Amino acid sequence: MVKGLAELCIKSGEEQPEVCTGILNNYVPIIVDVLIQSDFTPTELCGYFKICSDYGSDNQDIVKERQQSSFSNPHAVGSTKKEYKDITTQEPLVKNLKTNSTIGYFLQLTDIHFDPDYKVGSNPNCGRPLCCRDGTGDAGVIGHYLCDIPLSTVQLIFNHLQTLTDQIDFIIWTGDNPPHNVWEQSQTQQEFATQTLAQLILKTFPNTPVFPVIGNHEAYPSDQYVLPNTQWLLDSLYTYWMPWLDTDALESVKEYGYYTTLLRPGLRVMCLNTLENDMINFYNLLPTYLKGPNNQSDWMINTLEQAEGNGEKVLILGHIPCTVKSASTDQWCAMYEQVVSQFSDVIVGQIYGHTHYDQFNVFSDVETHTKPTGMNYIAPSMTTYQNHEPGYRIYEFDYSTNQIINYYQYHANITDANKSGQITFDLIYSAKELYNLPDLTPASWYNLATQMKTNTTLFMDYFTNLSSSPDKESCDQSCQTKWVCQIFGITSTEFDKCYGV
Repeated sequence: MVKGLAELCIKSGEEQPEVCTGILNNYVPIIVDVLIQSDFTPTELCGYFKICSDYGSDNQDIVKERQQSSFSNPHAVGSTKKEYKDITTQEPLVKNLKTNSTIGYFLQLTDIHFDPDYKVGSNPNCGRPLCCRDGTGDAGVIGHYLCDIPLSTVQLIFNHLQTLTDQIDFIIWTGDNPPHNVWEQSQTQQEFATQTLAQLILKTFPNTPVFPVIGNHEAYPSDQYVLPNTQWLLDSLYTYWMPWLDTDALESVKEYGYYTTLLRPGLRVMCLNTLENDMINFYNLLPTYLKGPNNQSDWMINTLEQAEGNGEKVLILGHIPCTVKSASTDQWCAMYEQVVSQFSDVIVGQIYGHTHYDQFNVFSDVETHTKPTGMNYIAPSMTTYQNHEPGYRIYEFDYSTNQIINYYQYHANITDANKSGQITFDLIYSAKELYNLPDLTPASWYNLATQMKTNTTLFMDYFTNLSSSPDKESCDQSCQTKWVCQIFGITSTEFDKCYGV
């Protein structure tokens, strides 16, 4: 089957022979195995992959079954009885703030995707999914917009980040470390990417707490995750994340890929394994996975209940966010939206990556979608792939209220960097000033996003920074509506209703 499909792929001319063969060798055996075991109909598969707006009645039943299974614990969403259990005292990982005030800062690094095989002067238009590795062309010494970022440039960026050591209380590292050469990757290469960045972060910030997150590209093949097949991935994360996490968190990582730990007194982080809601993880089509194999949803609810009982606020960390174009399954996102609504007074923010875009999502109540309940901040990538300026983000945090009160987005200009041979970062905007926000509460973001539906000037402030692209893109009314609906569209159903589909 693989050989026949590879021949068809090659004859089509859509991809080069090695890409056709490599991708099909990696994914076809998994897809065939899953389809044999799965009981999805073609209509249901179409809906699952967000291709069709009509999910089919059977698929709706599967979604409901997944949600009911997700809420199998006695204190699930919708329960009025609170019986807090297993509340334990923990030592906070951030013991000393860098400032004398209650205001502090933390750094987010995401989607670094460095390419160790990047070659200066190579061809950025090679016809493969990832280029700048061979041939002759204008791949610059610092990088190229069509390619992943060179490791040497990442090292330069970390030299710059080192100057922030005295300002940063902690770091959130939201995953996706390897390059996009998905047709020729290996388990060894995936582990090398995470190990290399873990060592670089530790060297640059030896005394700064780090909260790492698993990305979809850490898996091999990319996005494919099922236990026990991918136990190697969790074992490697256990090793590479060991400098930063406590014993309980590490044991949870080794078993499930998710963890929680106390950041500061009264402030907890909860890190999710979003490979379990990755739409492109074909193993999620297995009947056992549709029912939540590792009980991450139960664990999430229990953790939030315990935090609430202990008077703690929670910062949720993840990689793949719940927005319609992000490849997160609607089954998960429908459940997740209910959790955010139920625990809106506990969750103080959600920090994600994955899309490579500068986005945000506003969560609202599941009944009317008129009452804002939570905020998801999606930071843009450090890699330039594809057509992005590399960036990082700093959040301003009030420890007296445990609230995010602002964030600052920084980018470097690769064109200028290639000319000078040096990379510098500029503050592109601060959220509060750019949008004239009174604060960063969900209500303020909800009002802002609502105004963006009709206020083109306000929307363009958002759109200009959305792709962090060197090119100035246009956006007509349909484009504007689409992007605003992605702010509100936690699931495909909500997006379609907003977009008028």
